Amino acid sequence: MLSDALFLLLISLGVSIIFLTCMAMYFLPSIIAFIRNHPHRIAILILNLITGATVVGWIASFIWAFIDKPAIKLEDKPTTAQEIKELAQLKDQGIITEEEFEAKKKNLLDL
Repeated sequence: MLSDALFLLLISLGVSIIFLTCMAMYFLPSIIAFIRNHPHRIAILILNLITGATVVGWIASFIWAFIDKPAIKLEDKPTTAQEIKELAQLKDQGIITEEEFEAKKKNLLDL
């Protein structure tokens, strides 16, 4: 009797491990998207959930989980303080006059 109970326990443990492994493989694209903090991770999860049983849907969500949109790099716009500092350097070098410096500084500070 004890051996039958142990056998059933081992069988149920084996089935549980196989089930969890299959679920992890099924949701692998979603897991990857969430780990990578993908901007479209919810959409990937929905695609994976709905079409993951088809090979094409699973592959599409898997590839999408690795594709990032290229970050839009905005040109580094100098701060107002940096621009005033550059103007002060130009004034110190004699490239612009004191009046030009003050006028541009007022313009930058919106005074």
